[in-house]
Amino acid sequence: MGIEEDLALLRAYEPVAKFTEGEWFHPVSVDRYVSRAGLWRAEPGSSPVQVIAPGGLSLDTLAGSGGAEQGLRYSLSGIGGTEKHAHVPLRDRPSHLARASRLASVGLTARLVDAMNRFSLLFRGSVPGGSAARSFLLQRDHLEPGQPTYYARVLRDDPWIVCQYWFFYSFNNWRSAFGGVNEHEADWEQVTIYLDGTGVTGPDGLPPARWVVFSAHDETGDDLRRRWDDPDLTIHDGRHPVVFVGAGSHSGAYLPGDYLITVRPAKLRGLVGALRGSARLLAPWSAEDPHNIGIPYVDYARGDGRTIGPGQDEGWDPVLIGDGTPWVRDFRGLWGRDTRDRLGGERGPAGPRYHRDGTVRQAWADPVGWAGLAKVVPNPEAERQLIELRTRQNSDRLAELDGEIGAVRHDLAVAAAGLSAAAPEVRGLLAEEQRLLGLRMERTRLADEQQRMATAGPVVHDPHAHLLHRRLPMESATGLLGRARSWWAVLSTPLILLTLSALANPRGIAGPKDPLVLLLVLLTVEGAVRGKLLAVLLRLLLACVAVGFLAVLWFDGRYVVTFVFFAASVLVLLVNIREAWRR
Repeated sequence: MGIEEDLALLRAYEPVAKFTEGEWFHPVSVDRYVSRAGLWRAEPGSSPVQVIAPGGLSLDTLAGSGGAEQGLRYSLSGIGGTEKHAHVPLRDRPSHLARASRLASVGLTARLVDAMNRFSLLFRGSVPGGSAARSFLLQRDHLEPGQPTYYARVLRDDPWIVCQYWFFYSFNNWRSAFGGVNEHEADWEQVTIYLDGTGVTGPDGLPPARWVVFSAHDETGDDLRRRWDDPDLTIHDGRHPVVFVGAGSHSGAYLPGDYLITVRPAKLRGLVGALRGSARLLAPWSAEDPHNIGIPYVDYARGDGRTIGPGQDEGWDPVLIGDGTPWVRDFRGLWGRDTRDRLGGERGPAGPRYHRDGTVRQAWADPVGWAGLAKVVPNPEAERQLIELRTRQNSDRLAELDGEIGAVRHDLAVAAAGLSAAAPEVRGLLAEEQRLLGLRMERTRLADEQQRMATAGPVVHDPHAHLLHRRLPMESATGLLGRARSWWAVLSTPLILLTLSALANPRGIAGPKDPLVLLLVLLTVEGAVRGKLLAVLLRLLLACVAVGFLAVLWFDGRYVVTFVFFAASVLVLLVNIREAWRR
C-alpha cells in the first residue's frame, strides 16, 4: 500500500474529539512547537543547560541534535529554563466544575496519600508556577490552535490493519486548572483503531473497524479496548469514534462524565500497599473498591466544549508518520521541560515511539499485543476457520493419546505381572502411573472440548466480556450529603492528623483518653458521611471486645466465658440489624 492509500484509510476512520468546557490546550503542530522551543541537556548534579536557543531548531534538524545518544538526557521546552514565570490572569478552573468532588469521592486513606503527594511537590521537581499560562500564550500566539493536527500511521499486522492517531498538546495542566495529580509541559495522547485485515470489506469498500483504544491512565491490556459495537462507544456517521477528552489530562473516555482515577506511583507502591491493608481493617468503605487507595483525582471528560473532527465545525490536519520518519525514530529525548521529578509525573513525556528511558513503547512496537488482540480474530468466519483447524488438531492428538495410553497400560501390566503389590518393583511404577493419569486427564479435556465445538452454535461474545475493569463515570453525591462530603473532605484529614499528634504526645491536655475518644468520634463521622456508620460501629465494637477480653484475663478467668457470650450477643444483634437494613 502507498502513502495515498494509507492517508485515505486514516481519513476514513479519523476520530472526533470532544473537549470539556474550560480546556486551555488542544492538539497542535509539532513543527511549529519545535520551531519555538529550545533544546536543553540535563547534567547529573546540576541544572539543565540550554544547548540550542529557541528558533534554532526544526523537525529536520531535531533528529541529529541529540548526538550519538539520540537525545537521551535532552529535552525540548517552549517555556524556558528554571526561572518562575509571571502569572497571567486566566481563570484557574471553570466555575461549572465542582472543586471538592475529587476528595469528597474517596475515602480517608486516599485523602492522606493525596496530602502526602501535594506536600512532596515542595521537594521533588515540579514545573514552576505560571508555566501553564506561559505555554497557553505560546499556543495562542505561535502554535495556531485553530488548525488542530494529528500524526498518524497505518500498520499491517495480519490479520489486523492498525490505524494509530497521535495528538500533541503543548501543556498538560491537570493540577493547576482541574485539581489533578500533576502537570507537565507537552503531552502525547493517542487513539488506535483496529480494522479487519482478512480481506473482508464493507459496503463502502473499506475494511470494517472491529476495535478501538483511547489513551487512558488506569487501563492496560484487554481493559484498554472497546469493541466497535460496544454500547459505550459513540460512532459518528458510522465510521468515526467519538473520544471524550479529559480536561487538562487529555486522556480519552468512551462515555462523557466525571471519572474518579487513582494514581499509584511505582516508587510509592510499598507505602500505598501498607495503607491499603490498614484501610481494609479500619475503613469498611474501602473494601468496595480495593483499587481506590492512591492519589485521587477527578478526570472531567464531559464533552461540552470544543469539538474537532469529521462533520464538526473544525476538522483535522493529518500528518503521516512511521518508523522512517526521522524526528520520530531518531529523537529519544523529552517533549517538554525535564523537571527530573523523582515520581515522573511532572516531567515532559517522550515522543510517540519512546518511553522516557529511550526504550520503544509497546503501543508503538506491538499495538496488537498491547491491546490484548493477539489472541482475538477479526470476524466470525475467521473464528470458524480456526475452530475447524483446532478440531483437526484435537482429533490428531486424541488418536496419539489413545496409542500412548494403550502402550503405557500394557507396559505397566507387563512390569507388574507375577509380582506382589508390595514388591519394590511394583512400587517403583508410581511415576508411570502418574504419567498414565496425566494422559487420561488430557484426553478427557480434549474430548470435552471436541464435544463442545461440535454442538455449539455461532459464538456470540458480550461486548464487555473481555473487560476486567469497565471504566465508567462516577456518581457524585448531591444535595445535603454531597455538601457534607465536600466539607468533610476538606476538614477531616488535618483533624485526624492533629488528633494522632495529640495521641503521640498528650501533654497539655486532660489525658491520652481524650484524643483517643476524639479519634473514635472522627472515624464515626467519616463512616456516617460515607454511608457506613453501622459498619464503623461494628469495627469499633470488635476493637472494644478485643481490649475487654485482654482486660478480663488480668482479673479472673471465670468472667471470660460470660464476657465472650455477652459480646457475641451484641455482635450478632448488630450484624442482624445491618442485614435487615440492607433488605
